[in-house]
Amino acid sequence: MRNKLLLFGLVLVLSLSLVACGGKQEATPPEGEAEGEAAEWVFERPIEIIIPFGPGSGTDTTIRAWAPLAEKELGVPINIQNVEGAGGIKGAEYLANQERDGYTFGMFTPSHVIAAVTGTANFDILNETVPVVRLVHDTNIILAGKHTPYNNLEELIEYCKSNPGKKPSLGMMSIQGIDGAAAKQLCDEAGIELEFIPYGSGAEANAAVLGGHTDMVLTSPFDGNAYIESGDMKGIVLLAEQRASSLPDIQCTGELGIDAYIGPWRGLVAMKGTPQGAIDALESAAKKVEEKQEWKDWKKSVSLDDRPGFADQEQFTQIWFEYYEAMKELLAN
Repeated sequence: MRNKLLLFGLVLVLSLSLVACGGKQEATPPEGEAEGEAAEWVFERPIEIIIPFGPGSGTDTTIRAWAPLAEKELGVPINIQNVEGAGGIKGAEYLANQERDGYTFGMFTPSHVIAAVTGTANFDILNETVPVVRLVHDTNIILAGKHTPYNNLEELIEYCKSNPGKKPSLGMMSIQGIDGAAAKQLCDEAGIELEFIPYGSGAEANAAVLGGHTDMVLTSPFDGNAYIESGDMKGIVLLAEQRASSLPDIQCTGELGIDAYIGPWRGLVAMKGTPQGAIDALESAAKKVEEKQEWKDWKKSVSLDDRPGFADQEQFTQIWFEYYEAMKELLAN
């Protein structure tokens, strides 16, 4: 009898132990994977990045400098495809029609935010776009021809006030795009009126100033530097918070207390529905490239190192929607 009781007790204790341990079972993470951590995405074939502007554009040269460095981190080739047209909209629409399987991305600029405001794309570009990382943030500079009577922004403002019937002309790539938005913001904040003239290319806009057909041109510091050094044009103002290291003698809007800083940024994006793992993997590679000396040297060589450019997923998403609100307000006036 005593032996039976001992045996029953052992069985009871063992049963209770099994219930305590196994009553609520939890999956054990696979070896090498921490609890609550998803498996990392691994690219198994080349990825494609759609550039919605032509070869040689700022967006194109940026991605072609960045891609070889990113390939080393991703472990797969990056194929770059230019799909230009309609101020970057054709390429955006092309991207929206590709498989959202984690192998196709694009590079957008503020022009695509403006497209969301104006409704020029054939899809909901604002909400279908998933910002991944912003790579660079460029500035704009206004140059004037040698024939103009003003040498800086303060003199331009004074000229406009003293000659209300005259509107100095300003050439740019697109009145409806980021150039037009930047110029409009400057005019609004400085209290002046300029005549905006669109050109098919930056080369045409520059040639118009050199030929005396247009008074000024809106361009990048990198492109404008050569004209300033040669004396063919004068630097009027840099639309930035601080002066450019490559153009230390050109005043900026920040030091003049003029809130006009709009400049073209370039960032990688995906379309809604793209696997989050692929987005995270591309972001991770971009963070590593950002720390590479080769990338820093390239940015310095094209005057892209004066203003903070890199922004991660969270930061770039905030920038994306903040720009939308800012452009909506600016273009409504």
